[in-house]
Amino acid sequence: MQDETFFESIKKNLNGEAGQPIVLGVCKTLAARFEQEVWLIRLVAIVLGVFYTFTALVAYILLGLFMNETTERSKSVFQGLGLWFQEFTEKAHQKYNGFLNRNGSTQ
Repeated sequence: MQDETFFESIKKNLNGEAGQPIVLGVCKTLAARFEQEVWLIRLVAIVLGVFYTFTALVAYILLGLFMNETTERSKSVFQGLGLWFQEFTEKAHQKYNGFLNRNGSTQ
């Protein structure tokens, strides 16, 4: 069994699962367009995210929404987040109303 070097381990983790995007597929799509390794594009995205967090996040989301290869996946991710947020607020509202009803009835 051969030991992995630190660099090989990082490269392997940044490549992700074969054929699967890690989040929206932006880095994989950009790597294909620029004929680069996926791990290299992801590393650049991470470094940019560390130093320019808001800008990098906005750019990532916009690229995800407007690149033809990633549009459908991005829309479904945001629809899923919207449903989760809606359910979360409904549950919070129910708990808040339950708390108010309990406190209101004991006085």
